[in-house]
Amino acid sequence: MPFPNQHNNEYILAAANEIEWLVYASRGHAAVLFTSYRVMDMVCGHLEKRKMPFPMFRLEKGDIKVIERFKQSGNGVLFAAGAMWEGIDIPGDALSMVVIVKLPFSVPDPIRDYEQTLYRDMSAYKESVIKPEMAIKLKQGAGRVLRTETDTGCIAILDSRANTSGAYHDYILNALPKCQVTDKIEQVERFFREVKPTSYFVQSWD
Repeated sequence: MPFPNQHNNEYILAAANEIEWLVYASRGHAAVLFTSYRVMDMVCGHLEKRKMPFPMFRLEKGDIKVIERFKQSGNGVLFAAGAMWEGIDIPGDALSMVVIVKLPFSVPDPIRDYEQTLYRDMSAYKESVIKPEMAIKLKQGAGRVLRTETDTGCIAILDSRANTSGAYHDYILNALPKCQVTDKIEQVERFFREVKPTSYFVQSWD
């Protein structure tokens, strides 16, 4: 993946491609989490043209009814920002893949600008505030896929800063529950074949 940049068309296209591969690997049953509604709209624009064989839903601001429609679809793909990062409970196989498009760093604002002045430098502020807050929200987003002790699923992080040579790779792995880690789509497909019942795959192609 290119470095996250909503003004880079190559980045938007790369994100759409990765999401498509992951959704096919999980046969739907997926939520794609964005930190920007603008990026969500652009990526959805690419994917809607590809006519994937899964019901597609967008969680717009305040439209919680779409959550029920996603649950009832059984194998849908939910595109969301905002509230979906925390507090939404979808146990079972309806949600078995969470795609985190970008690491959820907080957006700068006047309060954060002032907060930064309380630390000796930007590096100290980053280590004490920015990274821990990002890790908390990341865990909340990742937690959407595992709501009960019997749930199984995949957490995919597309941000290049999380890859094996990325600046946050080790930090992120330490923040998340221990699990198998891979950068190969074939291993993701194999994982789902091993842990999901036959009905999971039959439903996906109805």
